[in-house]
Amino acid sequence: MKKLAYVLLVIFLVVATAAVFMLVVTLRGVQSVTAPVGDLFRDLAVEATPVILPNPVVVVQEINSLARLETTSYAFQDVLQIERNQDLLFGAFGETLLFVAYGEVIAGVDLSQMQPEDLQVVSPTTVMVHLPDAEIFVTDLDNERSYVANRDIGIFTDADPQLETLIRQEADSRMLEAALENGILDRADAEAEAFIRSFLLGLGFE
Repeated sequence: MKKLAYVLLVIFLVVATAAVFMLVVTLRGVQSVTAPVGDLFRDLAVEATPVILPNPVVVVQEINSLARLETTSYAFQDVLQIERNQDLLFGAFGETLLFVAYGEVIAGVDLSQMQPEDLQVVSPTTVMVHLPDAEIFVTDLDNERSYVANRDIGIFTDADPQLETLIRQEADSRMLEAALENGILDRADAEAEAFIRSFLLGLGFE
């Protein structure tokens, strides 16, 4: 009976030793497999370098400082004629005035109208800008160069001082109309875009 008990004890010790050995081997294997995964998660947990984006408000303020950006001009020259009462007695009570007009129309973009929402920062070196529409800034009749080329006054009337005022106003209107027909606003838009692109390149944007 004692011999049987002794044999059983020996078998139990052998089995227990084998079980402990297998457990140790298994734990070491698990450690070797999970170690790279743990290292991976530690690598992923490393804090990323922050990306600092430019402040749109600051960039817009830089653009606002340019204020009214005059980008395009249109030179004007024309000969205009105005008359009054030429149908009375073959012009005896009438007057005809011939006027040579010189002038310039200037167009551009008023950058002071830009708001922060008109500029979107895409990346530290890239921005998208929405510019105000081009507009006419100046319609300037050159009074030094413009002149009355001829004035024909009927024998029964005097010169009308308002006639020259009217023809100058007509010259202003024609000058503006001609500039618009020749696409001055489209050119002003294109020139403003090119200027702002160059300006932003100077600030470090691409």
